[in-house]
Amino acid sequence: LAVTLFAAAIARAELLLPTADGTTWQYESTEELGGPGAAAPATALVTVRIGRQTLAGKEFIKLETTTDDVVTKTELMTLDDHGWVCHFRAGKDGRMAKLDPPQTLVPATIKPGDSWDTDGEVAGMEMRQHFVIGNEESVTVAAGRFRAFRIHCEDSSVMSAKLDRWFFPGVGFIKETTVVRGPTGGLLQRTNLELQKRPEIMARPQGSPTPSPRPPTASLTPPIRGAAVETDPAKAGKKLTVEVSTDPAGGSKTEFKSDAQNIYVRWHGHGLPDGARVRVAWIAEDVGDLVEPNFIIDETEGVAPAPDASARFTLGRPPDGWAEGKYRVEFYVNRS
Repeated sequence: LAVTLFAAAIARAELLLPTADGTTWQYESTEELGGPGAAAPATALVTVRIGRQTLAGKEFIKLETTTDDVVTKTELMTLDDHGWVCHFRAGKDGRMAKLDPPQTLVPATIKPGDSWDTDGEVAGMEMRQHFVIGNEESVTVAAGRFRAFRIHCEDSSVMSAKLDRWFFPGVGFIKETTVVRGPTGGLLQRTNLELQKRPEIMARPQGSPTPSPRPPTASLTPPIRGAAVETDPAKAGKKLTVEVSTDPAGGSKTEFKSDAQNIYVRWHGHGLPDGARVRVAWIAEDVGDLVEPNFIIDETEGVAPAPDASARFTLGRPPDGWAEGKYRVEFYVNRS
């Protein structure tokens, strides 16, 4: 028997979600990385648990998130006439940071068409978030079928980031998807979070589990072993020469304006081995707080059809222009 749950057209703050101590949500997370050589999608069990904590003389609702039994995030929240709001947040290291201004996750009333702005993080990137509440949509997850409000957020700066959350008053977040793409539209990361069962009050496990070493996270650009690539045409024994320019006809530049429509990266092979694979990675070396240093923005890979083959990699201008900072291009070459 399939049962569809419906949300009220407008939800009040006190009905947004349960906040009794011990209230627990269990989700399944699936993460997919893009790019050549990316690992298979990885799944994990994510548990979110309600507690209480006093900080600076004020009691907060403590929201603790664990991934495969390791605490990955702690948030100090309030639920009142301002909605479901985060005031402090800590990562794996446990160091609590104050959010100024506080970050609204869900407003006190949920009504299609309403919107708000806040600063937050998506897939490790700090971004100015503009949230818009959409209409109710039918969402089916392991926990059941719901008519949930879709909350959408989108940003395009160095790269494109889209965040969608489906919220059902009285239960909480049912589903969340995050998609990050590079300037050329290539997938960098896709994450999907789905509720496995309705929230319930669960006793905290006795004792804190000792975190076990986690396997290394798959890199967007796993290293290709092989001969070093030399890009200086003056050096003997070079395998590649490289040009970076805004002119599709060729040339080389080291500085570009933020409104450059396209940036063209060319490589020319010199005595490449048969079946050589050439990978090009476009990296934001330092663009301030937009992304972490040496962030892989986009990449491409191809097989050189001949020892002296050439190819061009085109980077399209982001909607808001190129962020000011330092970028670099890295090349990898290896036999297939």
